[in-house]
Amino acid sequence: MRPRRQPGAFTILELVAAMLILGILAALIIPNASRLVAAAQQAKCASNMRSIRLALAGYLDDHKQVWPQGPEPGTPPWETFWVATLGPYGIGANGWECPTLRAQMKEQGETGYGLHYVPTMFDATPNIANRWSTQPWLIEAADAHGHGALICFPDGSVKPFSKVLAEQGLL
Repeated sequence: MRPRRQPGAFTILELVAAMLILGILAALIIPNASRLVAAAQQAKCASNMRSIRLALAGYLDDHKQVWPQGPEPGTPPWETFWVATLGPYGIGANGWECPTLRAQMKEQGETGYGLHYVPTMFDATPNIANRWSTQPWLIEAADAHGHGALICFPDGSVKPFSKVLAEQGLL
């Protein structure tokens, strides 16, 4: 006589099959997790650049289309100037940081914030920032995402440097 199976109970074969399926799914997902995190960080970085671009557009509207005339990049008040200039437009110090570069700085024990996006240096000629559609407004300070530094254009598009070169037939 066979023992009767209780309703709702699983057999050992069903449990093994379920565990095998879960194991296969985990094997497929886990190797891609780092790529998913990297893609999310790149998307956040592009979002930061678009936000800064919108703040710059607001600044231009408020200042007769004259680009902010900051100090030369690398000089000590440079970071302070840009944070103060775009602060009224909703861009604080954190908005200037790429999450990937921030994580790298943290791993190296660096504290504070860094401006990971470099605004283009335009002169005080009105409307010069909008004169050329292919002139970048912002460039990422490093190749944090593996395809070249991200570049933000006046229309708000953000592309890696390698894609810009490919579009121009230079790669």
